[in-house]
Amino acid sequence: MTRRTSATAALVVLLLALVQPPASAAGKPSGPDLGKGDWVGLADPVWTDYTVDVDLTVVREAASLYFRTQGNAGNSYMWQINVTGAVPVLKKHVWAGGGVASVSETPLDIGPGAIHASHHLRVTAAGSTITTAVDGVTVDTTQDSTYTQGSIGFRESPTEDATYRGLTVTSSTGQQLFHDAFTPGEPNAFSGGTIGADGLDVTNGDALLKPDGGTPRVRDEFSLRKKVKSAQLYSSALGIYEISINGKRVGDDLFAPGWTNYRTMVQYQSQDVTSLLGRGANAIAAQLAPGWYAGDVGWFGPGQYDGTAPALWAQLRITYTDGSAELVTTDNSWQASKTGPVTAADNYQGESYDARKEQPGWDRPGFTGAGWSPVTVLPSRSSRLVPQIGPPVRVTGTVRPIGVSQPKPGTYVFDLGQDISGVVRLRLTGAAGTTVTLRHAQAVNPDGSLYTDNLAAGPAPYRYAAQTDTFTLRGGGPEAFQPDYTYHGFRYVEVTGYPGKPALADVTGVVEGTDAPVIGDFSTSDPMINKLQSNITWSERDNLFSVPTDTNARTERLGWAGDADFFAPTATFNRDLDGFYTKWERDLIDSQTADGVFGNVAPLWTTAGGYGGGWGDAGVVIPYVTWQSYGDLDIVRTSYPAMRKYVDAMRAKSTGLILPADFAPAGDWMNVGQPTPNDLIATAYFAYDTRILARMADAIGNHDDAAAYDDLADQVTAAWNARYVAADGSIAGTSQTAYVLALHLGLLPSPQRPAAADRLVGLIHAAGDHLTTGFVGTQWLLPVLSGTGHTDVAYTLLEQTTYPSWGYEIAHGATTVWERWDGILPGGGFNPNLNGNSFNHAVDGAVGTWMYTTVAGLTGDPAHPGYQRFSVHPQPGGGLTHANASLRTRYGTIGSGWRIEGRTLVLDVTVPPGTTATIDVPAVAANRVSGGRGARFGKFADGYATYTATGGHYTFVASQR
Repeated sequence: MTRRTSATAALVVLLLALVQPPASAAGKPSGPDLGKGDWVGLADPVWTDYTVDVDLTVVREAASLYFRTQGNAGNSYMWQINVTGAVPVLKKHVWAGGGVASVSETPLDIGPGAIHASHHLRVTAAGSTITTAVDGVTVDTTQDSTYTQGSIGFRESPTEDATYRGLTVTSSTGQQLFHDAFTPGEPNAFSGGTIGADGLDVTNGDALLKPDGGTPRVRDEFSLRKKVKSAQLYSSALGIYEISINGKRVGDDLFAPGWTNYRTMVQYQSQDVTSLLGRGANAIAAQLAPGWYAGDVGWFGPGQYDGTAPALWAQLRITYTDGSAELVTTDNSWQASKTGPVTAADNYQGESYDARKEQPGWDRPGFTGAGWSPVTVLPSRSSRLVPQIGPPVRVTGTVRPIGVSQPKPGTYVFDLGQDISGVVRLRLTGAAGTTVTLRHAQAVNPDGSLYTDNLAAGPAPYRYAAQTDTFTLRGGGPEAFQPDYTYHGFRYVEVTGYPGKPALADVTGVVEGTDAPVIGDFSTSDPMINKLQSNITWSERDNLFSVPTDTNARTERLGWAGDADFFAPTATFNRDLDGFYTKWERDLIDSQTADGVFGNVAPLWTTAGGYGGGWGDAGVVIPYVTWQSYGDLDIVRTSYPAMRKYVDAMRAKSTGLILPADFAPAGDWMNVGQPTPNDLIATAYFAYDTRILARMADAIGNHDDAAAYDDLADQVTAAWNARYVAADGSIAGTSQTAYVLALHLGLLPSPQRPAAADRLVGLIHAAGDHLTTGFVGTQWLLPVLSGTGHTDVAYTLLEQTTYPSWGYEIAHGATTVWERWDGILPGGGFNPNLNGNSFNHAVDGAVGTWMYTTVAGLTGDPAHPGYQRFSVHPQPGGGLTHANASLRTRYGTIGSGWRIEGRTLVLDVTVPPGTTATIDVPAVAANRVSGGRGARFGKFADGYATYTATGGHYTFVASQR
């Protein structure tokens, strides 16, 4: 099908010197010797001057050719035949940084009757001269030196469609670099499009030529002459990898070594492999894939860390029973091959697997297969190798489809009934060479076909996540396919090319994500609220993927700091994220600018830069929430210099302690027609960050800093009041979020709080008893209402089912939390705004904190982090008749459950040994409470009888009338 050779070979790499870890107390190295072992892989061919010949047909609007792509289409030339105007034109785009930097046009002599006929396009790039011919006639010569080398591809926007045939790429010396006839049934060498009778059909996305060296295998053999006492394998990759010894997989991690800023830091894994080794011949082998290092990163495309191909580093430390030791490391003696069955892989675009190319025994000693050659050894790197922190990505479960439809002959769409992150495991039997294609999406159109418009992100014209896997059968019996080097966000999977008719049992959804332990549970008497809790936990599960991603499907999936900041308190109720957040805080610190601003996204891949208003503030909020949730002060200590630097940066950027609007450019993202002044948000977070930094400073013994930052927080609060609060107590912007910030962050003097709360309630009533908050305000809206005596209004919002509300999403089939309150419009149909229409976005699930702390009543004591002391203060309301919550802490499981039985309320409380709970029992009077044996009564006030209890289980029965 394809033939590709290299005109010139180059591998862009970063210079690097690996650092030594600290020595142990005995003076011996702790962990691996990071000065030993090379980074090894295969160089990917690089094309400079070449000619592209291709036949094309414009089916709808335009046909576009990428050339000299710089690892990604976001940095590329794109020549387009466009037929939307009165006269067809050649539109010449220069893409840079993910957007179009310039466009120029040249009219084409194509008559009306030939607009949709087949045409031959030839583009020759020679130095800075680009010559274009259409149907054998030279139509344009352009001088441009923006790009001097790179690959090729095709692109169509959602409204465009074109087919391509007979593609050939020829070097300036006449050497054929690549050819593809786009023959039906052959694997697709491009990242998108489908091959049919008319050639490669591209619509609604990019189709880039897959890297030739993007999925290499590497191996080495060694002999052991003595009995092994112990063996430890340390390994890592630029990209992602799976490693084996003597044919047995080491560990069960996926997407190792995890996502970091590879320019500064790469994690390594450590595994005991003693049982896998034996005397005599042994083999160590690894399959590599681009991952985040060389593959796509958001809408910016692949190669964002300057790498075009993955590489492996490994060090096997062997200790023999006689006390001697041996070291096996990656070096130039290793062998590599690009002829394996994984022919392409990308986190966003998908994986292609050709079972005919499997080489049995390649990962065992004695293998002598063809297609192997010495590895390419990369130059040394300046980034640090560091041990992995936190849990890895693993398979965390499976989901079976609940139905299948056939929107057109040969096209089968399976419904998993749940939006997941992961892949599909497919069972099938068929003839050798049969190629099956799997496409993934979060929703379907009315006709049952996949809805993929929302898989786009970035500035227009958008780039799309193809989310497409292909499997080519080897034949000869039953086979199974489960991609290992990509993942998708989806509920629906489309299967085409399947030999026969697939059954429900042939498809399994495989759930993947960071394997963080589940520690929380919440349920009520209301099925809708229980579904909301399910949606929250699924969105959290799906977006914990080495980093806290914003979404799991489109060409974004980035570690947006704001999303993580707003959702963190809820996330820590559901899962143990101590190690996960410790690792990601390291990414945030790695993103910090020289003047102290944390990145708005982490890990970074470009020049450091960021902003506040809840985004960069994550660098301060995450350590605080982690400390409060798990009692972990280590993250506070290690982050403290960076947190100080950030708060000091805000002070430096402020005028009169008021931050400018451009320091919070995202504002109250996704608010419902009620924006809040950006400077108000930024300065409110300035006060908040400074206050919690003071608390953390005090906790680690920096008492002078604590006093200074407390004083600064007071000053910022006063400045915020002077700027944004009018004499009558109204707040600038007149938005729900403005009042939420003022009340939750303690920015108002106590006498002004009741009136502000009443104004907030008035805004809610004015919106028809709906919220209008975006990301910033939603997290604290219900807690503020309950904290100011308006729990009834909070329940009204929780139980609301019309737009905008959580119930509205559920009524429209949501199985996860949406990014937009109107991802599906109230009048029907998908929201046409493609820039931000994710159907799996955890952030508005931040309401989960209120569900745990107010509905169930479980609240930690800030003075005793980690729930050494906690309170139980349930506030029953709405239509609920019972609610239960539990949380596994380092002291044991705490729990609160209440139920209404006639005129009484029964409250069950679990207090672990070594902890103390303050229990507030809803009651009409102190003498109307029974039970609670062993708990000490304190007082009765405001409708609650208060008790203190230590380790044990307590049941209270209280009259409600």
